[in-house]
Amino acid sequence: MAKANEAKKELAYLLFMSGVSQKEIRERVGIGSPVTIQRWIEAGGWREKRAAKTVTRQELINGILQKIADYLDGDNDKFNPDQLVKLASAIDRLDKNNSPIVAMDVLMDFSSWLQQQAALDPSISIDTIKLFNKYHDKYVTSKITGV
Repeated sequence: MAKANEAKKELAYLLFMSGVSQKEIRERVGIGSPVTIQRWIEAGGWREKRAAKTVTRQELINGILQKIADYLDGDNDKFNPDQLVKLASAIDRLDKNNSPIVAMDVLMDFSSWLQQQAALDPSISIDTIKLFNKYHDKYVTSKITGV
């Protein structure tokens, strides 16, 4: 029973990461309670992982740069150098090569490549891909949490 539940959880995770709604995930995976999906999402940090997957580093940097531009174009009476320094610091942190976002980008790219290779190489099984995904997930989680 536990193995079947783990398989459902893994499928739910893959669907969630693909942007499928929680309601549709419950229907497709065969889970009646929305609480179960919600618990999996919260316990596994699925939202953060999906955000890291779907929001690119460059999009974040561009968003921060736009905030800086908006801030500088605004009322100079409300100028707050501390806020400007914080925004610039955020760009600096995002631009580091060792960020969770970069890791997620690279690992998702690798996963796509591995799936393509599986079609050409019969030695790459679905279990191999699942194992890689499991450790990709653990790695990104450790980058996000610092543990």
